[in-house]
Amino acid sequence: MRRVGIGLGLFGVLLMVGLGVHSASAQPDSVRAALLEEKGFPPDHSPRRALWRAAAVPGWGQFYNRQYYKVPFVYAGLAGLGYAIFETNRSYRLHRRAAIFAQGQRLSNGGGDIPEAISNWKDFRAEYEEAVRQAGGTPDESSLPLSPSQLRDERDQFRRWRDLSILGTGLFYALTVLDAYISAHLLSFNVEDVALDVRPSGGERLLAEPRSGSRGKITQLSLGRPSGVGLRVHVRF
Repeated sequence: MRRVGIGLGLFGVLLMVGLGVHSASAQPDSVRAALLEEKGFPPDHSPRRALWRAAAVPGWGQFYNRQYYKVPFVYAGLAGLGYAIFETNRSYRLHRRAAIFAQGQRLSNGGGDIPEAISNWKDFRAEYEEAVRQAGGTPDESSLPLSPSQLRDERDQFRRWRDLSILGTGLFYALTVLDAYISAHLLSFNVEDVALDVRPSGGERLLAEPRSGSRGKITQLSLGRPSGVGLRVHVRF
């Protein structure tokens, strides 16, 4: 539950970032439609449609945004994480059954009673031998190269890795959905010129002065004291 809570928290942060991009890049409908048409998109291209497509089918949102190069990365990431889930779950099941066999074998050799929960321990000899081979040992009828506690530790480790792989898959899929949503918003976010000019200046007070220029709005910031040396920053956008 803790891992799930962390995952949901991270997704919430990512969603807030996405909404922040939306509010920062929002344009009037007429301006947005003109920007989309200028980039070859239909004027009704919608971030919401990109979001629902990405949530319904992996990569569909990226395809909708015509970012075709992202689609292979989406499927490669999901395939890799899916393989990790499969392998870690297979190893978890293998060591869980091997631990049952080792526990039953130890109780049988010691003359103890076999609990009902592991009464079928003899059915898992093959799993125990495979676990021993994976550990670099050789199965022996007269001894237990791997103790039940060792196998339980391995079982728990693979279970943690499996759970983390599942969580990672969910987060990765959420990121692909968020990527499609933000990318659709950025299609209507147009910045023709961004420039930053930093230079020393004489003694000046803090000043924020918007001015108009041939290439757009210029904001001048001057930092310093009247009798000292300051810093002048020009931002053109």
